Amino acid sequence: MKVYFSSIAKTALRAVFAGALSGLVCFGQSTSRPSSPKASSARSQTAAASASSPQKIVMTVGNVKVTRAEMDFLIQNLNPQLRQAVAAQGRGSLGQEYSLMILLSQKAVRDHLDASPDLQREIALQTHQTLAQAEYRNLESHTSVNPEEISTFYTAHKEDFEVASIREFVVRKKAADAKADDPGLSPEDAKARLDSIRKAIVAGTAIDQVAKRFDVPNVVMVEPEPRTIHRGQLLPALDKQAFELSANQFSEPVDTPHALVEIQVISHQQPELKDVSAEIGNTLRQQKVQAALDDLKAKANIWMDPDYFRSATASEAATPGAAPETPAHP
Repeated sequence: MKVYFSSIAKTALRAVFAGALSGLVCFGQSTSRPSSPKASSARSQTAAASASSPQKIVMTVGNVKVTRAEMDFLIQNLNPQLRQAVAAQGRGSLGQEYSLMILLSQKAVRDHLDASPDLQREIALQTHQTLAQAEYRNLESHTSVNPEEISTFYTAHKEDFEVASIREFVVRKKAADAKADDPGLSPEDAKARLDSIRKAIVAGTAIDQVAKRFDVPNVVMVEPEPRTIHRGQLLPALDKQAFELSANQFSEPVDTPHALVEIQVISHQQPELKDVSAEIGNTLRQQKVQAALDDLKAKANIWMDPDYFRSATASEAATPGAAPETPAHP
């Protein structure tokens, strides 16, 4: 029973605890009488030690015994909101929900639900997932990256860490079939508006004045404060210009389906190695973990039915649920 219960506990708790928060919030704090001042100090210390033992039984439900360690583990794995409620209001309501889950699992066994092939598959899938996640964390924890590797990677990919400070200007275009009061400008007027914004900035007009003069809600957006971007954050055509143009230069307008977009490059910065070493370390660690996974798969005896796992044809993709018959293993 206990093995069966532990197999389904994680998934069952998600459902049971979906309604637990309201119960926890409404659960009143219990009061207890203070210990007798005449109680023996030695006896108190013994009781305290026993109460704090991880193996202390704190709940029994039928033939299932639940230890303090098991309940502590459960609390640690609750979502932050529920954890906070338990810390503030006590564990009583949580214990009630947990005991209900055990009762339901016991009744499921008495009703022979555990004999259902689908439920057995679900339990097996959950076991695979839990063990796989544990092994993945184990791989990550045993994968190290040394400073030399980080430095070498930084040198080889230095330009990838360059950042640009930009301002962006966007003018919304009116659709060809738009109504007269729909927001947006014609393509010609949108281009003219960007030209006016650019000329005003080049002429030395303060950016806050430019924004005040040209910004129109839902039509024209003038970004007064520069923002920092990394490569790949903008549209490809703008991204390329952002890292090729010099400081204070403007990009060519980029025409999108709904707007004309232009940027002004304010500056470029190259972060120092110390500023990106943590990011590089994480990248290299993930690369090493992925390499270990690839090696694990390469050395395993994996076979997949080519008919069952083939890519779907256009007609099959249009008919969800269609699947080819599975031939016998060769």
